[in-house]
Amino acid sequence: ILKEFENKNSKIKVIAKEINEGLAVARNESLKLAKGKYITFLDGDDLYDLEMIEKAYNLAEKDQSDLVLWDYQVFFDPSELKRINSKESELKELDVTNKIALLQRPAFTWVKLLNIKKAKELKIHFPIGRTRQDIPVHWHLITALDNISILPEKLAYYRQQPEATTSQKDRRVFDLAYVMDTTKNYLDTHSLYDIYKNEFLRQRLNLLFGMYDSVKEEYKKEAFDLIYDRLEEDEWTYVFSKNPLRSKARWFYKSKKGNTISLIKYQSWKLLRLLYRKIN
Repeated sequence: ILKEFENKNSKIKVIAKEINEGLAVARNESLKLAKGKYITFLDGDDLYDLEMIEKAYNLAEKDQSDLVLWDYQVFFDPSELKRINSKESELKELDVTNKIALLQRPAFTWVKLLNIKKAKELKIHFPIGRTRQDIPVHWHLITALDNISILPEKLAYYRQQPEATTSQKDRRVFDLAYVMDTTKNYLDTHSLYDIYKNEFLRQRLNLLFGMYDSVKEEYKKEAFDLIYDRLEEDEWTYVFSKNPLRSKARWFYKSKKGNTISLIKYQSWKLLRLLYRKIN
């Protein structure tokens, strides 16, 4: 299908790799090869509004933006789309100057239109061999760019699939630990860690807990070791502070420090969840 469009339109160039080297390699190479003014990265299993790129491009040109962000909607079956897309986008309430709020948005690349010149100036690079490799890129873009525009419409449709890479519960989920390491390294290198420390710690601690909670039982010990290696003074200070953190995550971490009440809460929550899943 792509080749057919390439034959019909000289602006379309299809690069078919003989070997699948992963998403990050494809994204990095396409960024090097791109000759236009803007770039976006789409995933083949999702759906997109026919006017998505046009609307994003028009807004980028109007605002002379380095980055345009739009909203998305999850779905399981295409028949749901008309019904579930009736709610207004949360982006309508988002202050584009609030970097923390922007960092809290999902990191997906397919909700972004990026100025290619800026991307190359920043040396945007997706970590090779990792899932969730869009997380460090998201942090890089949001913290480095000031000319950002918001398109408050749900223009991408995120297909939920049990067999998708991001749904796997084997060692691949450990990539969450490593991409947050990459993010921390970026913040340290650019003297940004102190500025964004609390938001980074919130996300890292929540993601590490989610990694441990979701991984298969046979990998729990390995997951715990990965987490514990990353719990330093800043992390523990955050856990015992009043800063925002998922309650289950806080119970988990505090219980590992010998907090009996947190242990009881954490174990009770796990038991109730188990019972609920058996009943349903």
